[in-house]
Amino acid sequence: MKTDAFILTIVLALIIAVLTGGFVYLIVQNNLNVIPSVERGTVASKNMITANDSTIKLSSGKTLHILNNVTLYDCLQENQKYVFDCLYNYHTKITTIQSASLDNSTSTLPLPSS
Repeated sequence: MKTDAFILTIVLALIIAVLTGGFVYLIVQNNLNVIPSVERGTVASKNMITANDSTIKLSSGKTLHILNNVTLYDCLQENQKYVFDCLYNYHTKITTIQSASLDNSTSTLPLPSS
């Protein structure tokens, strides 16, 4: 009788462990599909695909997407340098702009003082 209770306890513990592992896996997969990133570059061209989707092509050749934000699209100007807060979606393989600000940094580094 004690053996049956022990086996039942082990089986239940294994079931709970597998369910917990599956739950953790699903949460991790959802969070890893979208990774925050920062892009910096000069806007080479803009393209309005639909009212809910537009693209920005940077001078580096990289394409960034703007979803459901016509105001952001309208504010960005070609030949201006911006810093973009983005989300990269590994599932769809696109980088979506969340916000942008003018990049006032200079590309030249100061010379070291002697």
